[in-house]
Amino acid sequence: MFVYALTKGVKNGWLDARTYGPVAARGFAGVLNQFVADDQAGAVHVRGICKVAGLGGEPYRDGSYSYYVGTEVVEDDPKGTGAFILAAAAQP
Repeated sequence: MFVYALTKGVKNGWLDARTYGPVAARGFAGVLNQFVADDQAGAVHVRGICKVAGLGGEPYRDGSYSYYVGTEVVEDDPKGTGAFILAAAAQP
């Protein structure tokens, strides 16, 4: 979402393009390198997505460091895939 926000801000003139354009481009390249991969069948997957990020509830989620580092990491979850699609669609 940070990459999307930076790219959108540059495209709409809300952020200085000379300052933030390269930051957004490096961020998107990093997302592609770190989190996006294709499988042997050619399907694209977004990896490294936190499966759950809510607080409260049953069982109680306290928002502690141990809660977040112990949360399952998955691929192709809508929370991460949606953010990736927004960032990709905003690219120049």
